[in-house]
Amino acid sequence: MRILGKSLTLLPPLMLLLLAALVWHTEAHPEGRIINGAQVDITRHSYCVSVRYRRSSSSPYMHECAGVIYSDRGIVTAAQCLVDLTQDTKLIVVAGANTRNGSDGFVYPASRWVHHPQYTPITVDYDIGVIILDTSLDLTQHGLRKIELRPERPATGREAIVIGWGYREEWGPSSPKLEQARVPIVSSEQCNGIYGAGEVTERMICAGDVAQGGTDACQGDTGGPLTVDEQLVGLVSWGRGCGRPGYPSVYTYAPSLKTWIEDTLKSAGVL
Repeated sequence: MRILGKSLTLLPPLMLLLLAALVWHTEAHPEGRIINGAQVDITRHSYCVSVRYRRSSSSPYMHECAGVIYSDRGIVTAAQCLVDLTQDTKLIVVAGANTRNGSDGFVYPASRWVHHPQYTPITVDYDIGVIILDTSLDLTQHGLRKIELRPERPATGREAIVIGWGYREEWGPSSPKLEQARVPIVSSEQCNGIYGAGEVTERMICAGDVAQGGTDACQGDTGGPLTVDEQLVGLVSWGRGCGRPGYPSVYTYAPSLKTWIEDTLKSAGVL
């Protein structure tokens, strides 16, 4: 999900908080996309899953976020995909699916979920959560696989791949099929210069073509993976618009939160 106008730091603090809350409210349900991406088969990125929500007894399950397979029963996604869900909301994870809301793939109901306790929609820091599945994924068949965290932060300019089912342009439409896009890593120094000093924390990493724009992740890709060499670097989190020149995407830097991920999964007995 992308927070628009997040850099309005010249406004009085109270007004800034009110505006930030309004932006969060109006964009609270990510609708994602990959801008200027190319269609790709899920077997190429079989650690990527669709997170689908049923918000009432009469509604169908709909894709709203993405995530990654971290353990047999543990899915890692963005905190904003899990925060403030009502008691009536039901989640399923669909693995091995090419389509956004189709019948392909393998369905795994979620038994519970939790987001990082320090997550806040105002700063979008600590934007990470885990979903615990009812039953274990079958990783011995269908090509499904876990993804590992990249042990070091990739160098500035290194090409990364972002994957998802999100919007093809800033205001839609969404892609019905899985897509990927290649984006260069942007330094935290440059990203803080763009969004404002301190806005991009050590738990975030930026990627995108700052000069040209045009290729990006967006609503509906939220929680989906940013990878380098098939290792997890980031999760789609926030930014200004989608694919705009001058504004790279900001991702949760997942390796910085490895301890929380693994402690949470161990406490749930799924790691």
